[in-house]
Amino acid sequence: MDIEVHIGEIEVTQRPHNLVTCGVGSCLVVTLYDPKLQIGALAHTMLPLSPTQNTEHETHLSGSLSPEAQPSQQTCLVAEQVSAKVKDTKYIDVAIDEMLQRMQTKGAKREDLEAKLIGGANMFSSFNSDIGKNNVLNAKDKLKKEGIKIVGECVGGSQGRSVEFSPTTGVVTVKTKF
Repeated sequence: MDIEVHIGEIEVTQRPHNLVTCGVGSCLVVTLYDPKLQIGALAHTMLPLSPTQNTEHETHLSGSLSPEAQPSQQTCLVAEQVSAKVKDTKYIDVAIDEMLQRMQTKGAKREDLEAKLIGGANMFSSFNSDIGKNNVLNAKDKLKKEGIKIVGECVGGSQGRSVEFSPTTGVVTVKTKF
């Protein structure tokens, strides 16, 4: 059974499921694989670095009523929501952190993990955009900092790609679209 991963999403699974994604242009697909446990993760990322590791939405909506407040005004008291963490995995740094956390929860060990990178194309050369190149460079930097070895890559160029990843074998199949 195939599990489809859309832009900005991460999936972690074990055999017999495959992880698939398509429409990979300047986006970057990062796969992590633990060959001992046959656990695989795939992230379809879009942007190199998040503004912050976790986007925290803080809503401080508190109110205090004066002793003279009317009963109808008491219904205006609002509960407070503090630091609801939302992980935006369209960013490479956040996605890799989340992949590592989810894989470790399933028993994977960081030292056993292997990474592969796919995408990072320059789809519109007339725009002179370096987003694909920056995605690749930032992923390589992040993986190096995390101690994860990159064992394969299919990056750059000007063609779109689709990806299928088998956690049973660790094989990543890349189809080029042009």
